[in-house]
Amino acid sequence: MRLTIPRTQPWVTGAAIVFLAIAASYLLGEYSSRHAALLLVGAGFGLVLYHAGFGFTSAFRALLTTGDGRGLRAQMLMLAIATLLFAPLLAFGGAGGAVAPLSLSVLAGAFIFGIGMQLGGG
Repeated sequence: MRLTIPRTQPWVTGAAIVFLAIAASYLLGEYSSRHAALLLVGAGFGLVLYHAGFGFTSAFRALLTTGDGRGLRAQMLMLAIATLLFAPLLAFGGAGGAVAPLSLSVLAGAFIFGIGMQLGGG
């Protein structure tokens, strides 16, 4: 299997970097450095998962169409590790759920997530 690296589109990359810089500076000024850092970490994780082809539906599609279960096994391993790491935090109060009322930011985030899912192949 030969890995092909897609050509980078400079204007898309530049627009994404400018958008992230503006959004991070806004979060830094209006809220805190933690919010800005979370945005950048989330964008980084999204970029890594996109380039790794680690999509949730694509793993099921590969299993059903070609019988390749590697993606599904990787997802199950990821969920198992996340469960093992978060269970002690939740049990001892080190982490909690973020509960907030429905707002415009939630709707905007859901919309952006949907766009990302379509662009990332599902």
